Amino acid sequence: MHLLNYYFTPFAVILILFALFFSEPERSVTVASFAILAAAFAANFWLGRNVYRFLRWSRHIRAVTVWLNLAVSSALFYLLSPYWAPMWLLFLTAPAASAMYMKKWQVFLTALAASAAMIALYYARSLAYGDGSGMGAQLWGMALTQAVFIIFFSLFTSAMAEMIVKVRDSQR
Repeated sequence: MHLLNYYFTPFAVILILFALFFSEPERSVTVASFAILAAAFAANFWLGRNVYRFLRWSRHIRAVTVWLNLAVSSALFYLLSPYWAPMWLLFLTAPAASAMYMKKWQVFLTALAASAAMIALYYARSLAYGDGSGMGAQLWGMALTQAVFIIFFSLFTSAMAEMIVKVRDSQR
């Protein structure tokens, strides 16, 4: 559980800092981004520390953590994607976390949900801030490429986690 805070939270902070430094969005976007990130860090930390206290519910707590991180990624993506294109990488967080302890089909569904959320947010942004005609062919192509990468990366991470467990178990 702490892997999210050790690896993905610093990565999210770096993405946000780069977006803020190089793009200089409005102050409200900056404050909201850091507030969301701080709340997500606190929630992940608390859930990670208490997952074994509520051992009977550990599977549910882990699932909540995955979906919470998907919601956080969506919010940060919506706020900062107009300022910093690599914000889509946040959508790797939830599926990668699910790959560590969920079955492959659950990882696939999580990655599919993350990809769908990302595409939906691209589309919503294009309607709200574009000329109202939606996404053009180039944006669709880029979004679909990113979505496919999220799915393949998540399944790759799941396969790696599975392989590590098999190797560990074979050495006993």
